[in-house]
Amino acid sequence: MATVADDTVDRSKPVKKKSERKKLYELHTWVGFHLAFIMALVLFTGTIATLSHEIDWLIHDDMRVTQGTEVVSWGEMERAVRAHDPDANILSLETLGHDYFAYRASVADKFGKLNYIHVNQWTGEVTGEANPLTVQRFFRDLHRYLFMPSVLGLPIVGSLAFILAISLYTGLKTTRNWRTVMTRVRRSKGARVMVGDMHKAAGIWSIWFIILIIVTGIWYLTEFGYSVAGERMEAERPNVSAQRIEELGPVIYDRPIAEIAKVAQSSIPDMQITRIQYPVTSAQPFTVLGVRDNPLLRNRANRVFVDPVDLSVIKSQPEEDISTVAYLNEMADPLHFGTFGGLTTKIIWFVFGLFVSGLSITGVWLTWRRLKIKVVTKAQVATLPVLILSMLFFSFWLERYQPTELPDHEELLEWQTLPSGMKAQIAVTRETSNRVDTARLILDAQGRPNLKTIDICSGGNCAETEIRLSGRSLSVPLELPNNELVISETIVAELNYNNGQREELSWELNSKRPFPLDK
Repeated sequence: MATVADDTVDRSKPVKKKSERKKLYELHTWVGFHLAFIMALVLFTGTIATLSHEIDWLIHDDMRVTQGTEVVSWGEMERAVRAHDPDANILSLETLGHDYFAYRASVADKFGKLNYIHVNQWTGEVTGEANPLTVQRFFRDLHRYLFMPSVLGLPIVGSLAFILAISLYTGLKTTRNWRTVMTRVRRSKGARVMVGDMHKAAGIWSIWFIILIIVTGIWYLTEFGYSVAGERMEAERPNVSAQRIEELGPVIYDRPIAEIAKVAQSSIPDMQITRIQYPVTSAQPFTVLGVRDNPLLRNRANRVFVDPVDLSVIKSQPEEDISTVAYLNEMADPLHFGTFGGLTTKIIWFVFGLFVSGLSITGVWLTWRRLKIKVVTKAQVATLPVLILSMLFFSFWLERYQPTELPDHEELLEWQTLPSGMKAQIAVTRETSNRVDTARLILDAQGRPNLKTIDICSGGNCAETEIRLSGRSLSVPLELPNNELVISETIVAELNYNNGQREELSWELNSKRPFPLDK
């Protein structure tokens, strides 16, 4: 006689609790799977950033030089840059870390747009120019703050260090038999087993690297917190005093860079100068940076601040004089990107960066195979706004590196000479598609205009421009709303100097628009 199966469930039995290891494993897979988009992006861009200078070296002919017997003086390289582009405002002159890399001058045109001029340090000749939108700049900025304003991007990227720490901890706690896992890749048991073995082995071998990235990532986040609080981890940067700025007069005549370098070298004799930053405002001194015996410190640890005119040392900052926090802060970049040992450590960092980036990708694939998820999860969707914001801000980021385009039709008024010795000119652009004219005040000086503000007025409309870039050639734009069809008026420029002096120039403008504006 057949028996009837009892399909009732005995609900009196307690539900089996998940083990601690099971919970950690689920957390490991959840974090790796659902946050994979942004994590993989940051890890991969950081990996490329470690060798991005070398990639640029392969792309740009003007960055490549053949090693000679002796490097020419800083002064000779400066003269080469000025001869190549007399109107350029030099912002810095620096080495790029290797003998086969040309030195680089970062320059700004009269509109403040950045450009690179490369100089062969063995011959003193300019090898060419390059747009600052390099591979290095692209991947460094994408990795650092996702092209967003730093107040948004930095905390997002920095917080991923905690996610990486969770992944490392849960991965280690749920992996058994480390010695076996480190060397085992089973190829005969299917793709899932093989990829899983590779995932575990790469994770074990990369422990030291992941810890390093976590620690430096949290450090960067802490540095951001300091800046939000109005504090800085790096040593203080002194300025030229207000009294000294007044003494410099309406035009600042900087001393040659060769003399600046000599003073800095005397201040810290064993420092190898790697970068000289020029003043870009009246309050800034020359800043000379360099390296000494400790390769783990970037060049910002050793600095000398020099008065641009009388060559007095405003502050000498050898690495042993900075605070412990500042000292550790100068170690963050060399450790994070592996630059402290030259090309050898960069390649090691690049390889392990690929390992860690691969962990993110293989982890997603393994979870997808196990759970058979065929659609984007809610958690993954929640991270998409970050990537969308990054793409939106990319257009604004890219705009900074586009060359300045002059208007097609621009009327240049006559040059005038000021009592200070500078020359000034007004350029006016007439637009028929709107009711706005644009005027540019162009200054030309043998030195740096020691200006505080410039006021430009026309037809009852005035605008004040604060001077942020002070160089030999300066162009200050101004929009002048005007509804008149026929313009017959005066444009006045008032120059206000930091020492309290004031100079005024005026130009008579008598002309008609090409055709009437639509009412």
